[in-house]
Amino acid sequence: MTVTLYGSPMSLYTGRVRSYFIKAGLDFSERHPVSDHYEDVVLAKAGGRRSMPTVELDSGEVIRDSVAIVDHFEAELGTPFTPRTPRQSAVSLLFDVIGSEGMMRPAMHYRWRFPENERMVRFHFEEITPRNAPPQFTVAGRFERMKQACIDLGAPPERVDLVESLYDRLLGALDAHFAAAPYLLGQQTCIGDFGLIAPMYAHLGRDLKPLSLMHEHAPNVLRWVERMNRTEHNLGAHHSRTEGYFEGDDVPESLLSVLRQIAIDFVPETRAACDATNDWITAHADLAAGTEVARTIGNATFEVEGQSMTAAVQPFRFYLLKRLQDDVAGCSDLEQRDVIQILEEAHMSELLEMKLHRDIGRVGNLEVWL
Repeated sequence: MTVTLYGSPMSLYTGRVRSYFIKAGLDFSERHPVSDHYEDVVLAKAGGRRSMPTVELDSGEVIRDSVAIVDHFEAELGTPFTPRTPRQSAVSLLFDVIGSEGMMRPAMHYRWRFPENERMVRFHFEEITPRNAPPQFTVAGRFERMKQACIDLGAPPERVDLVESLYDRLLGALDAHFAAAPYLLGQQTCIGDFGLIAPMYAHLGRDLKPLSLMHEHAPNVLRWVERMNRTEHNLGAHHSRTEGYFEGDDVPESLLSVLRQIAIDFVPETRAACDATNDWITAHADLAAGTEVARTIGNATFEVEGQSMTAAVQPFRFYLLKRLQDDVAGCSDLEQRDVIQILEEAHMSELLEMKLHRDIGRVGNLEVWL
């Protein structure tokens, strides 16, 4: 079976799926979403959403969105990248949320605020401009939308110092962890690694400015980025050669330090977004089941290290977060206590209580309100 992956080297979420395919040893062909076949056949099956990545199987089935794609193949392959123990399973799912939804500020800031990135980003936009492109999908249109999105996602000019400070500290914590272990949970890739590679490759580990930061300050993070795009582990001399995840369902202090750093803005933002989304749900109580979930539904304001931040509210964050919540709820009482303890140590336990009043599902390759 050969899978066709429609995406781009500069696409954040394509990086998640590409890495999964590489690590899973899947035979795939990557193409830009601009062909006649994509426009006439694939796009309709993808719910009409022109988003990357989208995959087409030999059967003609089309799957849109990186989360749904990884879910599909993880099930098909027997969940090879899903930890079997409760604490590591929870941490893996947590990093999947963080990578997919919680690192947009540094990803957008370090792409769109530095002119040295522009030539390559423009080049890639030219490659993926569809035929007869509407204004928002031309190169100029994409640049305008993405620069505005950088502000909308909580990185306006007046918060640059805070965004950079948080990311600098995160790079340091990640570098210390990857100096001791090749992946998040040991010697084997987990779903959380694929979530995290999304922002850490195409934006932060490939664009010229943030890549230079890895070269200068975080060589172990850069080696992990490279490792995530290779079939082999390519371990350093300081890494253990044993296989599998950390023994005894261990979550080491180095990884907890990473999570504590992320929690500084991720937890207050998620809390504010949860409240805002539930207010929106209440105000739209008559919304029919099956209605597509908008990517953003307004803004939420929250405080980070004494500074007020405002960011777009994205309900999809809670579609992913519910997977973590359901995973923990499915554990025994003893296992739940262990998981909650490790999340408390990571300053993330509040996330288990941040739930929407209405669930989100998928129908016809679109996220919809149930």
